[in-house]
Amino acid sequence: MKNNKKFTHLIYEAAVVKRLKRVGFQILGNGDETVGEHSFMTAVVAYFLAKELKADLVKVFEMSIFHDFHEARTGDVHKIATYYVRRNTKKANQDIFEHIDTELLALLEEYEKKKSLEAKIVFEANIIALLVELKPLEERGDHHAQDWLRNKVRLRLPESIALADELLATDSQAWWKKEQDKLHEEFSK
Repeated sequence: MKNNKKFTHLIYEAAVVKRLKRVGFQILGNGDETVGEHSFMTAVVAYFLAKELKADLVKVFEMSIFHDFHEARTGDVHKIATYYVRRNTKKANQDIFEHIDTELLALLEEYEKKKSLEAKIVFEANIIALLVELKPLEERGDHHAQDWLRNKVRLRLPESIALADELLATDSQAWWKKEQDKLHEEFSK
């Protein structure tokens, strides 16, 4: 690689993204998630939305993985804080990617504008990823998490709305109940 030092620094910065805690859960008082964990879940949700909407999967994945990368430098800012603090996401992304990957930098600018189908998919997958974290908290009786589930109103794509509705109507542990029944049957022999 011709830019080993720049890539090395970027990889260590990615490690910060992986470790950086999302502050919303501190405000909520329950739950815990890193920016890296959130980006992973965003990418999973975005993948399936992109397939359904026949969007460019490469663009969606790249946006999903890097959409919050700037937070290594700006920190994760809770929505309440945005009334008082302004983050310069564009400058952070430029400082991170300008001399390493200008195509990725342009893609992140596209994401911030939320105009393309791919950017809309990732933005809405970002919201759905939060709902996926809040749902188990709500199931355990956290009424504040239940209030936060109203973030669903920010969804616009019919496919995102339908997915969010299904996620919120489904027990978060239902995915493994059939396997649990098989295990119980097997263990009782």
